[in-house]
Amino acid sequence: MSVKAIGIDKIEYGTVGDGVPPVSFTEIPDAIVEDSVVFNNSDPTITPLQQETSRHPFTNILTKDEADSVEFSLYAPVAATLGILMGGTVTSDKWEEATTIPDIFKTWKFSTPTNENVKHVEYTIVNGRTFARFSQAPAKKKSEIVLVKILKEAAITAAGVEKTAFIREIVDDTP
Repeated sequence: MSVKAIGIDKIEYGTVGDGVPPVSFTEIPDAIVEDSVVFNNSDPTITPLQQETSRHPFTNILTKDEADSVEFSLYAPVAATLGILMGGTVTSDKWEEATTIPDIFKTWKFSTPTNENVKHVEYTIVNGRTFARFSQAPAKKKSEIVLVKILKEAAITAAGVEKTAFIREIVDDTP
């Protein structure tokens, strides 16, 4: 029987390592808006190299023109979460916007329960440029929502070696 990942039950972040995920992660404590987690993986641009003697291409060159990303939304995040996602200054329950657009890089891990209660699936972006914005103000029947976007960037070591930028793993929950 195959393992089926259904929903996202945990979003965690960590300090970007030397081309690899960190050993430990911190969970985002805020409520994830239902069905808001989206993986945006762009298709490559196809450039066919045509040949004179055939209607079929000699070969096709594939290039990536757009960055892959993950988006998710949180209901009314606490000030500390806003600082992690948007930079700025956090003092107790107060968040103040940064005066410039901050460069925020984190390793991100998304965990999902499965149809087998002893396993879960983890999706990890090793080096994610992170930014967020308020996308909905509170209203009579609506909560404040913050939209988060994480752009997948290359995971390069200090020695200049490129490592994998995205990992999907089925993890056994039993010790």
